[in-house]
Amino acid sequence: MFALERIRIIKNYLLKENKVSVAKLSELLNVTEVTIRRDLEKLEKEGFLERTHGGAVLKEIKEYKEEETIEEPGDAFRTQREEIAETAFHLVSDNDMIMLTEGLTNVYIARKLAQKNNLTVLTNDLRVALEFVNSPANNVILLGGDLKEYAVYGRLTENSMQYFSVNHLFIEVDAINRQSGMMVSSISKASLIQKAINAAETVSVVCLANLFGEKSLYRIGSVDMADKIITDSSLDDSFKDYLFSLNIQVYTSVDIYED
Repeated sequence: MFALERIRIIKNYLLKENKVSVAKLSELLNVTEVTIRRDLEKLEKEGFLERTHGGAVLKEIKEYKEEETIEEPGDAFRTQREEIAETAFHLVSDNDMIMLTEGLTNVYIARKLAQKNNLTVLTNDLRVALEFVNSPANNVILLGGDLKEYAVYGRLTENSMQYFSVNHLFIEVDAINRQSGMMVSSISKASLIQKAINAAETVSVVCLANLFGEKSLYRIGSVDMADKIITDSSLDDSFKDYLFSLNIQVYTSVDIYED
């Protein structure tokens, strides 16, 4: 991981939690404590934090604001993402082994799942991993690979999938339609998801309702590769009927609370 990316993650963590230990950052970022101390020293010189014995605390300076948050500025679908996260929460049990692929909605799901106990969570999304940093009752495995914005991809990431088996896989897609099936915006994302599907007992596809009927560039596969589809309650009934005809379970918050 590049130094700039480490610095960004450390800043965001401190802005969220106000304090952190060197040991925690070393474990989270998979680098030595010596490297973390150098990063903290740099941030102290910038006036962002104050180093303490074994860690650091956020310095209260108003001009510092969180660079990236789960509630991204201008996210018009925050309510829908929270609805999907609530639904996913009810589909996961304590002690499950799950995987969450890259995606903002999956970050919302991770935030809810951090309330569970004894989960093993596999992910390639740094933001997903960060949602569990204050959840010691759960175990998080962050895949290695080439960092691209918030997530890791590449041959190393894909090859490592052969060593894992999960009860429940949550894949976030960018589009679903009847002709092309499930689609995403990058070939690296499509390739990793295909590998992840082979490692999962149950595959749940996470998709905002407004993305049904849309198209994206890279095809993952047909819709019937999914066991479950989790979306928000605005999904059109005709698409629900289509999915039911394929024996795919469709879950929204309405379905959860009716149960």
